[in-house]
Amino acid sequence: MRRKASQLPDRDAWDLLQNGIWGTLATVDSNGQPYAVPMNYALLGTTLYLHSAMEGHKIDNLHENPRVSFSVVATAEVLSEQFDMTYRSVVVFGTARIVKDTKEKLTALEALMEKYSPAFHDKAMEYISSNIGRTAVIAVEISAIAAKTGR
Repeated sequence: MRRKASQLPDRDAWDLLQNGIWGTLATVDSNGQPYAVPMNYALLGTTLYLHSAMEGHKIDNLHENPRVSFSVVATAEVLSEQFDMTYRSVVVFGTARIVKDTKEKLTALEALMEKYSPAFHDKAMEYISSNIGRTAVIAVEISAIAAKTGR
């Protein structure tokens, strides 16, 4: 990180990642073309879980190159008169894989539902059961994490 004074401790980075609402997954294809897409996610330990359609651009990219980054902006406020902003953000680097194990897939989807729809656990589990076969789960094993704050 260029501005070390802006870097947050690792524990803050993990906290920002755990409590963020959504993030952006960045992949690259076999021709080196980057692709970034906003996604919901859940963090279990040091593994980031994302759900996806079974096919598509990001899935193709992950088959070609499993190295990814994922970023979350936890807070941001524009300071117009100062031509600046305050923010807290985190970026992770890791290796992605498509989850094949049904138990791990179920655990990841349940974690996503608990994060985004905790008041609807039973209904969510029914939804997961009826859609698990047509839902891909991406696991990102995090190898590096860094967070920073501005202002």
